[in-house]
Amino acid sequence: MHVLFGSKKVKIVATLGPASADKTTIKNIIKNGANVLRLNFSHGDPVFFAKLIKNIRGISLDAGILIDLPGPKIRIGGLSKEEIFLNKGAKIILTGKHVISDGKTIFIDYPYLGKDIKPNSLVYIDDGKIKLKIIDKISEYELLSEVLTPGTLKPEKGVNFPDAVLSIPSVTEKDMKYLRFGAEHDVDMFAVSFVRKPEDILSVKNFLKENYPEKDFLIIAKIEKLEAVRNIKKIAGVADAIMVARGDLGVEAPVENIPIEQKNIISVAGFYKKPVITATQMLLSMVENESPTRAEVTDVSNAIFDGTDSVMLSEETAIGKHPALTVRYMSKIITATENSDIFNKINHGLNNNCGSDGNNKDRKSVADVSSIIAETAVTASKLLGGSVIVAITRSGYTANLISSLKPYAPILAVVPNERVKRRLSLNYGVICIVMEGIADETINLKDVINLAKDRFANIGKNKSPNYAILTGGVPIGEPGSTDFIKIIKMK
Repeated sequence: MHVLFGSKKVKIVATLGPASADKTTIKNIIKNGANVLRLNFSHGDPVFFAKLIKNIRGISLDAGILIDLPGPKIRIGGLSKEEIFLNKGAKIILTGKHVISDGKTIFIDYPYLGKDIKPNSLVYIDDGKIKLKIIDKISEYELLSEVLTPGTLKPEKGVNFPDAVLSIPSVTEKDMKYLRFGAEHDVDMFAVSFVRKPEDILSVKNFLKENYPEKDFLIIAKIEKLEAVRNIKKIAGVADAIMVARGDLGVEAPVENIPIEQKNIISVAGFYKKPVITATQMLLSMVENESPTRAEVTDVSNAIFDGTDSVMLSEETAIGKHPALTVRYMSKIITATENSDIFNKINHGLNNNCGSDGNNKDRKSVADVSSIIAETAVTASKLLGGSVIVAITRSGYTANLISSLKPYAPILAVVPNERVKRRLSLNYGVICIVMEGIADETINLKDVINLAKDRFANIGKNKSPNYAILTGGVPIGEPGSTDFIKIIKMK
Protein backbone atom coordinates (compact mmCIF):
# COMPACT_ATOMS: atom_id res chain seq x y z
CA MET A 1 0.00 0.00 0.00
CA HIS A 2 1.13 3.58 -0.63
CA VAL A 3 -0.23 7.05 -0.05
CA LEU A 4 -2.36 7.42 -3.15
CA PHE A 5 -0.82 9.59 -5.84
CA GLY A 6 1.93 10.88 -3.58
CA SER A 7 0.09 13.38 -1.33
CA LYS A 8 -0.48 13.04 2.40
CA LYS A 9 -4.13 13.52 3.31
CA VAL A 10 -3.91 14.80 6.89
CA LYS A 11 -2.73 18.41 6.98
CA ILE A 12 -0.17 20.10 9.24
CA VAL A 13 -0.60 23.40 11.11
CA ALA A 14 2.76 24.86 12.19
CA THR A 15 3.05 27.78 14.62
CA LEU A 16 5.55 30.48 13.71
CA GLY A 17 7.50 32.37 16.35
CA PRO A 18 10.99 33.60 17.19
CA ALA A 19 12.56 30.29 16.12
CA SER A 20 10.84 30.27 12.73
CA ALA A 21 10.31 33.87 11.64
CA ASP A 22 13.10 34.07 9.08
CA LYS A 23 12.35 33.41 5.41
CA THR A 24 14.60 30.36 5.10
CA THR A 25 12.95 28.55 8.01
CA ILE A 26 9.44 29.44 6.80
CA LYS A 27 10.34 28.11 3.36
CA ASN A 28 11.66 24.85 4.83
CA ILE A 29 8.64 24.43 7.10
CA ILE A 30 6.33 24.69 4.08
CA LYS A 31 8.61 22.46 1.98
CA ASN A 32 8.54 19.79 4.70
CA GLY A 33 4.75 19.62 4.69
CA ALA A 34 3.11 22.49 6.60
CA ASN A 35 -0.20 23.50 5.03
CA VAL A 36 -1.27 26.23 7.47
CA LEU A 37 0.93 28.67 9.38
CA ARG A 38 -0.40 29.73 12.79
CA LEU A 39 0.31 33.08 14.41
CA ASN A 40 -0.33 32.95 18.15
CA PHE A 41 -1.48 36.45 19.13
CA SER A 42 -1.11 35.61 22.83
CA HIS A 43 2.61 36.20 22.22
CA GLY A 44 4.23 38.84 20.03
CA ASP A 45 2.99 42.18 18.71
CA PRO A 46 1.23 43.35 15.52
CA VAL A 47 4.43 44.83 14.05
CA PHE A 48 6.17 41.45 14.32
CA PHE A 49 3.17 39.63 12.85
CA ALA A 50 2.74 42.11 9.98
CA LYS A 51 6.32 41.43 8.91
CA LEU A 52 5.75 37.69 9.32
CA ILE A 53 2.65 37.74 7.10
CA LYS A 54 4.57 39.66 4.45
CA ASN A 55 7.35 37.06 4.57
CA ILE A 56 4.88 34.18 4.28
CA ARG A 57 3.10 35.67 1.28
CA GLY A 58 6.44 36.37 -0.38
CA ILE A 59 7.24 32.66 -0.12
CA SER A 60 3.87 30.98 -0.70
CA LEU A 61 0.38 31.83 -1.91
CA ASP A 62 -0.73 28.29 -1.03
CA ALA A 63 -0.17 28.19 2.74
CA GLY A 64 -3.13 29.23 4.85
CA ILE A 65 -2.50 31.86 7.53
CA LEU A 66 -4.27 31.36 10.86
CA ILE A 67 -4.48 33.98 13.61
CA ASP A 68 -5.08 32.41 17.01
CA LEU A 69 -6.88 35.01 19.14
CA PRO A 70 -5.78 35.27 22.80
CA GLY A 71 -9.29 35.37 24.27
CA PRO A 72 -10.01 36.14 27.94
CA LYS A 73 -7.06 34.34 29.53
CA ILE A 74 -7.28 34.86 33.30
CA ARG A 75 -3.94 35.28 35.07
CA ILE A 76 -2.48 36.04 38.48
CA GLY A 77 -0.62 39.34 38.86
CA GLY A 78 2.88 40.24 39.94
CA LEU A 79 4.55 38.77 43.03
CA SER A 80 6.41 40.37 45.92
CA LYS A 81 9.40 38.21 44.98
CA GLU A 82 10.49 36.10 42.03
CA GLU A 83 8.54 33.02 43.14
CA ILE A 84 6.55 31.90 46.18
CA PHE A 85 6.01 28.33 47.36
CA LEU A 86 2.43 27.51 48.44
CA ASN A 87 2.30 24.78 51.08
CA LYS A 88 -0.42 22.15 51.20
CA GLY A 89 -3.24 23.19 53.54
CA ALA A 90 -2.27 26.86 53.50
CA LYS A 91 -5.17 29.33 53.54
CA ILE A 92 -4.92 31.86 50.70
CA ILE A 93 -7.10 34.90 49.96
CA LEU A 94 -7.87 35.32 46.25
CA THR A 95 -8.69 38.91 45.37
CA GLY A 96 -9.82 40.85 42.33
CA LYS A 97 -8.17 43.99 43.74
CA HIS A 98 -4.90 45.05 42.13
CA VAL A 99 -2.34 44.12 44.79
CA ILE A 100 1.12 42.58 44.72
CA SER A 101 0.67 38.91 45.62
CA ASP A 102 2.65 37.85 48.69
CA GLY A 103 1.57 34.22 49.11
CA LYS A 104 -1.10 35.06 51.68
CA THR A 105 -3.11 37.08 49.19
CA ILE A 106 -3.06 36.42 45.43
CA PHE A 107 -4.37 38.90 42.88
CA ILE A 108 -6.36 37.28 40.05
CA ASP A 109 -7.23 39.46 37.08
CA TYR A 110 -10.95 38.60 37.12
CA PRO A 111 -13.50 41.15 38.34
CA TYR A 112 -16.29 38.67 39.16
CA LEU A 113 -14.56 36.36 41.65
CA GLY A 114 -17.20 36.56 44.37
CA LYS A 115 -20.07 36.44 41.88
CA ASP A 116 -18.99 33.51 39.69
CA ILE A 117 -16.75 31.31 41.84
CA LYS A 118 -18.70 29.36 44.46
CA PRO A 119 -17.55 27.61 47.67
CA ASN A 120 -16.23 24.05 47.11
CA SER A 121 -15.24 24.82 43.52
CA LEU A 122 -11.68 24.21 42.34
CA VAL A 123 -9.09 26.68 41.08
CA TYR A 124 -6.10 25.62 38.98
CA ILE A 125 -3.00 27.79 38.58
CA ASP A 126 -0.18 27.33 36.04
CA ASP A 127 -1.80 24.58 33.93
CA GLY A 128 -2.93 22.71 37.04
CA LYS A 129 0.43 22.55 38.79
CA ILE A 130 -1.20 24.23 41.81
CA LYS A 131 -4.74 23.31 42.89
CA LEU A 132 -6.87 25.30 45.33
CA LYS A 133 -10.34 24.75 46.77
CA ILE A 134 -12.67 27.63 47.59
CA ILE A 135 -13.69 27.52 51.25
CA ASP A 136 -15.73 30.69 51.63
CA LYS A 137 -16.79 33.93 49.98
CA ILE A 138 -15.40 36.98 51.78
CA SER A 139 -16.88 39.66 49.52
CA GLU A 140 -17.86 40.29 45.90
CA TYR A 141 -14.19 40.41 44.96
CA GLU A 142 -12.49 38.20 47.57
CA LEU A 143 -12.52 34.46 48.27
CA LEU A 144 -10.87 32.27 50.89
CA SER A 145 -9.16 29.18 49.51
CA GLU A 146 -7.11 26.21 50.69
CA VAL A 147 -4.12 24.72 48.86
CA LEU A 148 -4.83 21.11 47.85
CA THR A 149 -1.84 20.60 45.56
CA PRO A 150 1.24 22.57 46.65
CA GLY A 151 3.63 24.19 44.21
CA THR A 152 5.76 27.15 43.25
CA LEU A 153 3.79 30.25 42.32
CA LYS A 154 5.27 32.37 39.52
CA PRO A 155 4.00 35.73 38.20
CA GLU A 156 1.50 36.08 35.35
CA LYS A 157 0.56 32.39 35.27
CA GLY A 158 -2.82 31.30 33.94
CA VAL A 159 -5.81 30.49 36.15
CA ASN A 160 -8.64 28.05 35.38
CA PHE A 161 -12.04 27.76 37.07
CA PRO A 162 -13.39 24.45 35.70
CA ASP A 163 -16.52 24.44 37.89
CA ALA A 164 -17.64 28.00 37.11
CA VAL A 165 -19.77 29.61 34.43
CA LEU A 166 -17.85 32.82 33.80
CA SER A 167 -19.44 36.22 33.15
CA ILE A 168 -16.76 37.66 30.87
CA PRO A 169 -17.25 37.40 27.10
CA SER A 170 -15.16 34.87 25.17
CA VAL A 171 -14.35 37.53 22.57
CA THR A 172 -12.56 40.53 24.08
CA GLU A 173 -11.90 44.06 22.81
CA LYS A 174 -8.32 43.00 22.10
CA ASP A 175 -9.65 40.10 20.03
CA MET A 176 -11.74 42.54 17.98
CA LYS A 177 -8.63 44.62 17.36
CA TYR A 178 -6.80 41.53 16.13
CA LEU A 179 -9.75 40.53 13.93
CA ARG A 180 -9.43 43.90 12.19
CA PHE A 181 -5.68 43.45 11.87
CA GLY A 182 -6.09 40.00 10.34
CA ALA A 183 -8.82 41.07 7.94
CA GLU A 184 -6.77 44.03 6.74
CA HIS A 185 -3.72 41.79 6.22
CA ASP A 186 -5.75 39.19 4.29
CA VAL A 187 -5.25 36.22 6.59
CA ASP A 188 -7.44 33.20 5.91
CA MET A 189 -8.74 32.01 9.25
CA PHE A 190 -9.16 32.88 12.92
CA ALA A 191 -9.19 30.56 15.94
CA VAL A 192 -11.44 31.76 18.78
CA SER A 193 -10.06 30.89 22.22
CA PHE A 194 -12.03 29.82 25.30
CA VAL A 195 -15.26 29.34 23.37
CA ARG A 196 -18.11 28.42 25.69
CA LYS A 197 -21.24 28.59 23.54
CA PRO A 198 -22.25 29.00 19.87
CA GLU A 199 -22.92 32.72 20.36
CA ASP A 200 -19.16 33.24 20.84
CA ILE A 201 -18.53 32.06 17.28
CA LEU A 202 -21.52 33.91 15.86
CA SER A 203 -20.31 37.19 17.37
CA VAL A 204 -17.00 36.86 15.49
CA LYS A 205 -18.74 35.91 12.25
CA ASN A 206 -21.17 38.82 12.53
CA PHE A 207 -18.38 41.29 13.28
CA LEU A 208 -16.40 40.22 10.22
CA LYS A 209 -19.46 40.11 7.99
CA GLU A 210 -20.51 43.62 9.02
CA ASN A 211 -17.05 45.15 8.68
CA TYR A 212 -15.54 43.09 5.84
CA PRO A 213 -18.49 41.79 3.80
CA GLU A 214 -16.37 41.24 0.70
CA LYS A 215 -14.07 38.76 2.48
CA ASP A 216 -14.72 35.22 3.63
CA PHE A 217 -12.86 33.86 6.66
CA LEU A 218 -12.75 30.40 8.22
CA ILE A 219 -13.71 30.62 11.92
CA ILE A 220 -12.32 27.89 14.16
CA ALA A 221 -13.77 27.10 17.59
CA LYS A 222 -11.12 26.06 20.11
CA ILE A 223 -12.59 23.49 22.47
CA GLU A 224 -10.66 23.97 25.71
CA LYS A 225 -13.36 24.52 28.36
CA LEU A 226 -15.75 22.01 29.90
CA GLU A 227 -18.63 24.33 29.04
CA ALA A 228 -17.60 24.04 25.38
CA VAL A 229 -17.45 20.25 25.66
CA ARG A 230 -21.01 20.27 26.98
CA ASN A 231 -22.08 22.53 24.08
CA ILE A 232 -19.96 20.82 21.42
CA LYS A 233 -22.84 19.94 19.08
CA LYS A 234 -24.23 23.47 19.06
CA ILE A 235 -20.76 24.95 18.59
CA ALA A 236 -19.90 22.53 15.77
CA GLY A 237 -23.15 23.52 14.10
CA VAL A 238 -22.05 27.16 13.65
CA ALA A 239 -18.23 27.03 13.51
CA ASP A 240 -16.38 26.45 10.23
CA ALA A 241 -13.82 24.21 11.92
CA ILE A 242 -13.00 22.78 15.35
CA MET A 243 -9.74 22.63 17.29
CA VAL A 244 -9.18 20.08 20.06
CA ALA A 245 -7.08 22.38 22.27
CA ARG A 246 -5.76 19.81 24.71
CA GLY A 247 -3.69 22.25 26.79
CA ASP A 248 -6.34 24.15 28.75
CA LEU A 249 -8.82 21.31 28.24
CA GLY A 250 -6.37 19.07 30.09
CA VAL A 251 -6.53 21.48 33.02
CA GLU A 252 -10.32 21.84 33.08
CA ALA A 253 -11.08 18.13 32.58
CA PRO A 254 -9.42 15.20 34.36
CA VAL A 255 -6.30 14.44 32.35
CA GLU A 256 -7.27 10.78 32.01
CA ASN A 257 -10.41 11.84 30.14
CA ILE A 258 -8.58 13.80 27.42
CA PRO A 259 -8.27 10.87 24.96
CA ILE A 260 -11.99 10.21 25.34
CA GLU A 261 -12.91 13.87 24.89
CA GLN A 262 -10.64 14.05 21.83
CA LYS A 263 -12.41 11.14 20.16
CA ASN A 264 -15.83 12.57 21.01
CA ILE A 265 -15.00 16.05 19.67
CA ILE A 266 -13.54 14.63 16.44
CA SER A 267 -16.63 12.45 15.99
CA VAL A 268 -19.03 15.36 16.48
CA ALA A 269 -17.03 17.58 14.12
CA GLY A 270 -17.20 14.84 11.49
CA PHE A 271 -20.95 14.51 11.92
CA TYR A 272 -21.38 18.25 11.30
CA LYS A 273 -18.94 18.04 8.36
CA LYS A 274 -16.44 20.42 9.89
CA PRO A 275 -12.66 19.92 9.63
CA VAL A 276 -10.96 19.33 12.97
CA ILE A 277 -7.45 20.14 14.21
CA THR A 278 -5.85 18.11 17.01
CA ALA A 279 -3.43 20.30 18.94
CA THR A 280 -1.03 20.65 21.89
CA GLN A 281 2.14 18.79 22.85
CA MET A 282 2.05 16.47 19.84
CA LEU A 283 5.85 16.41 19.37
CA LEU A 284 6.76 18.52 22.40
CA SER A 285 10.09 16.82 23.11
CA MET A 286 11.38 18.15 19.78
CA VAL A 287 11.55 21.63 21.30
CA GLU A 288 14.92 20.31 22.49
CA ASN A 289 15.52 16.96 20.79
CA GLU A 290 16.09 16.00 17.16
CA SER A 291 13.58 13.14 17.22
CA PRO A 292 10.21 12.57 18.92
CA THR A 293 9.43 10.07 21.66
CA ARG A 294 7.63 6.83 20.85
CA ALA A 295 4.63 8.05 22.83
CA GLU A 296 4.44 11.25 20.76
CA VAL A 297 4.58 9.33 17.48
CA THR A 298 1.78 7.10 18.76
CA ASP A 299 -0.25 10.15 19.82
CA VAL A 300 -0.07 11.70 16.34
CA SER A 301 -0.91 8.41 14.66
CA ASN A 302 -3.87 7.76 16.96
CA ALA A 303 -5.27 11.24 16.27
CA ILE A 304 -5.20 10.33 12.57
CA PHE A 305 -6.97 7.04 13.28
CA ASP A 306 -9.54 9.04 15.29
CA GLY A 307 -10.33 10.98 12.11
CA THR A 308 -8.59 14.32 12.58
CA ASP A 309 -8.18 16.48 9.47
CA SER A 310 -5.10 18.32 10.71
CA VAL A 311 -2.46 18.01 13.42
CA MET A 312 -0.83 21.05 14.98
CA LEU A 313 2.63 22.01 16.20
CA SER A 314 2.90 24.82 18.76
CA GLU A 315 6.08 25.39 20.81
CA GLU A 316 7.83 22.80 18.65
CA THR A 317 8.04 25.19 15.69
CA ALA A 318 7.54 28.55 17.43
CA ILE A 319 10.39 28.40 19.94
CA GLY A 320 11.94 24.97 19.38
CA LYS A 321 15.47 24.25 18.23
CA HIS A 322 14.42 22.22 15.18
CA PRO A 323 11.26 23.71 13.62
CA ALA A 324 11.66 22.47 10.04
CA LEU A 325 12.87 19.04 11.18
CA THR A 326 9.84 18.72 13.46
CA VAL A 327 7.50 19.34 10.52
CA ARG A 328 9.37 16.71 8.50
CA TYR A 329 8.88 14.17 11.32
CA MET A 330 5.20 15.04 11.48
CA SER A 331 4.89 14.44 7.73
CA LYS A 332 6.69 11.10 8.06
CA ILE A 333 4.32 9.98 10.84
CA ILE A 334 1.28 10.98 8.77
CA THR A 335 2.59 9.17 5.69
CA ALA A 336 3.43 6.00 7.63
CA THR A 337 -0.02 5.97 9.23
CA GLU A 338 -1.79 6.54 5.92
CA ASN A 339 0.30 3.75 4.36
CA SER A 340 -0.98 1.22 6.89
CA ASP A 341 -3.60 -1.43 6.23
CA ILE A 342 -5.38 -0.33 9.41
CA PHE A 343 -5.86 3.19 8.05
CA ASN A 344 -7.34 1.88 4.81
CA LYS A 345 -9.85 -0.25 6.71
CA ILE A 346 -11.12 2.63 8.85
CA ASN A 347 -14.10 4.45 7.37
CA HIS A 348 -14.52 7.63 9.39
CA GLY A 349 -17.08 9.36 7.25
CA LEU A 350 -19.77 7.25 5.61
CA ASN A 351 -20.56 5.53 8.90
CA ASN A 352 -20.43 8.74 10.93
CA ASN A 353 -24.16 9.33 10.77
CA CYS A 354 -24.89 9.28 14.47
CA GLY A 355 -24.28 11.48 17.44
CA SER A 356 -21.52 11.05 19.97
CA ASP A 357 -23.66 8.67 22.02
CA GLY A 358 -23.57 6.12 19.19
CA ASN A 359 -27.16 6.16 18.00
CA ASN A 360 -29.09 7.85 15.21
CA LYS A 361 -31.16 10.28 17.25
CA ASP A 362 -29.15 13.27 15.98
CA ARG A 363 -29.15 12.12 12.35
CA LYS A 364 -30.30 14.91 10.04
CA SER A 365 -33.06 13.72 7.75
CA VAL A 366 -32.87 16.64 5.34
CA ALA A 367 -32.35 15.37 1.79
CA ASP A 368 -29.46 17.64 0.82
CA VAL A 369 -28.58 17.04 -2.83
CA SER A 370 -24.95 18.13 -2.40
CA SER A 371 -24.46 15.69 0.49
CA ILE A 372 -25.98 12.84 -1.50
CA ILE A 373 -23.68 13.61 -4.44
CA ALA A 374 -20.68 13.70 -2.08
CA GLU A 375 -21.54 10.32 -0.54
CA THR A 376 -22.11 8.81 -3.99
CA ALA A 377 -18.74 10.08 -5.21
CA VAL A 378 -16.94 8.58 -2.21
CA THR A 379 -18.75 5.24 -2.64
CA ALA A 380 -17.89 5.17 -6.36
CA SER A 381 -14.22 5.91 -5.64
CA LYS A 382 -14.12 3.04 -3.16
CA LEU A 383 -15.75 0.56 -5.56
CA LEU A 384 -13.63 1.54 -8.56
CA GLY A 385 -10.30 1.90 -6.75
CA GLY A 386 -7.41 3.90 -8.12
CA SER A 387 -9.64 6.94 -8.52
CA VAL A 388 -9.49 10.64 -7.91
CA ILE A 389 -12.56 12.66 -6.91
CA VAL A 390 -12.66 15.95 -8.81
CA ALA A 391 -14.86 18.62 -7.20
CA ILE A 392 -15.62 21.79 -9.13
CA THR A 393 -16.35 24.24 -6.35
CA ARG A 394 -16.66 28.00 -6.26
CA SER A 395 -16.77 28.37 -2.47
CA GLY A 396 -15.11 25.14 -1.32
CA TYR A 397 -18.39 23.77 0.04
CA THR A 398 -18.52 20.62 -2.11
CA ALA A 399 -14.88 19.73 -1.45
CA ASN A 400 -15.48 20.17 2.30
CA LEU A 401 -18.47 17.80 2.16
CA ILE A 402 -16.46 15.14 0.36
CA SER A 403 -13.48 15.62 2.67
CA SER A 404 -15.66 15.09 5.75
CA LEU A 405 -16.35 11.55 4.49
CA LYS A 406 -12.62 10.71 4.66
CA PRO A 407 -12.31 8.88 1.32
CA TYR A 408 -9.19 6.89 0.51
CA ALA A 409 -9.16 8.57 -2.91
CA PRO A 410 -7.62 12.05 -3.08
CA ILE A 411 -9.92 15.01 -3.66
CA LEU A 412 -8.88 17.40 -6.41
CA ALA A 413 -10.75 20.65 -5.75
CA VAL A 414 -10.94 22.94 -8.77
CA VAL A 415 -11.40 26.42 -7.28
CA PRO A 416 -11.65 29.97 -8.67
CA ASN A 417 -8.88 31.68 -6.68
CA GLU A 418 -6.08 31.33 -4.15
CA ARG A 419 -8.29 32.44 -1.25
CA VAL A 420 -10.70 29.51 -1.68
CA LYS A 421 -7.67 27.26 -2.12
CA ARG A 422 -6.28 28.35 1.25
CA ARG A 423 -9.71 28.01 2.86
CA LEU A 424 -9.45 24.28 2.13
CA SER A 425 -5.92 23.98 3.52
CA LEU A 426 -7.15 22.32 6.74
CA ASN A 427 -9.31 19.73 4.99
CA TYR A 428 -8.34 16.08 4.88
CA GLY A 429 -7.31 14.76 1.46
CA VAL A 430 -7.94 17.95 -0.52
CA ILE A 431 -5.52 19.06 -3.24
CA CYS A 432 -6.48 22.37 -4.87
CA ILE A 433 -5.99 23.73 -8.37
CA VAL A 434 -6.99 27.27 -9.29
CA MET A 435 -9.03 27.65 -12.48
CA GLU A 436 -10.15 31.23 -12.89
CA GLY A 437 -12.89 30.41 -15.39
CA ILE A 438 -15.02 28.93 -12.60
CA ALA A 439 -15.82 32.40 -11.30
CA ASP A 440 -17.38 33.58 -14.57
CA GLU A 441 -18.64 30.13 -15.69
CA THR A 442 -16.49 30.11 -18.85
CA ILE A 443 -14.95 26.65 -18.36
CA ASN A 444 -16.24 23.28 -19.55
CA LEU A 445 -15.82 19.74 -18.26
CA LYS A 446 -13.15 18.90 -20.83
CA ASP A 447 -10.98 21.71 -19.44
CA VAL A 448 -11.36 20.29 -15.95
CA ILE A 449 -10.44 16.73 -16.97
CA ASN A 450 -7.37 17.94 -18.84
CA LEU A 451 -6.36 19.86 -15.72
CA ALA A 452 -6.75 16.71 -13.60
CA LYS A 453 -4.65 14.69 -16.05
CA ASP A 454 -1.93 17.34 -16.00
CA ARG A 455 -1.92 17.35 -12.17
CA PHE A 456 -1.03 13.64 -12.01
CA ALA A 457 1.07 13.40 -15.19
CA ASN A 458 4.42 13.62 -13.40
CA ILE A 459 3.97 10.76 -10.93
CA GLY A 460 4.16 7.92 -13.46
CA LYS A 461 1.59 5.96 -15.43
CA ASN A 462 1.32 3.13 -12.90
CA LYS A 463 0.61 5.53 -10.03
CA SER A 464 -1.74 7.96 -11.77
CA PRO A 465 -5.52 7.50 -11.27
CA ASN A 466 -7.55 5.19 -13.51
CA TYR A 467 -10.78 7.13 -13.09
CA ALA A 468 -11.88 10.66 -12.31
CA ILE A 469 -15.14 10.93 -10.43
CA LEU A 470 -16.30 14.39 -11.32
CA THR A 471 -18.79 16.36 -9.24
CA GLY A 472 -20.17 19.80 -9.87
CA GLY A 473 -23.27 21.77 -10.72
CA VAL A 474 -24.93 23.29 -13.72
CA PRO A 475 -24.21 26.06 -14.40
CA ILE A 476 -20.60 25.18 -13.56
CA GLY A 477 -19.26 27.07 -10.57
CA GLU A 478 -22.54 28.40 -9.23
CA PRO A 479 -22.40 28.17 -5.40
CA GLY A 480 -24.63 25.48 -3.91
CA SER A 481 -25.60 23.99 -7.27
CA THR A 482 -23.76 20.65 -7.00
CA ASP A 483 -26.16 18.23 -8.65
CA PHE A 484 -24.24 15.84 -10.92
CA ILE A 485 -21.64 13.10 -10.81
CA LYS A 486 -19.75 11.82 -13.84
CA ILE A 487 -17.20 8.99 -14.03
CA ILE A 488 -14.46 9.46 -16.62
CA LYS A 489 -11.71 7.00 -17.58
CA MET A 490 -8.32 8.70 -17.23
CA LYS A 491 -6.14 6.16 -19.06
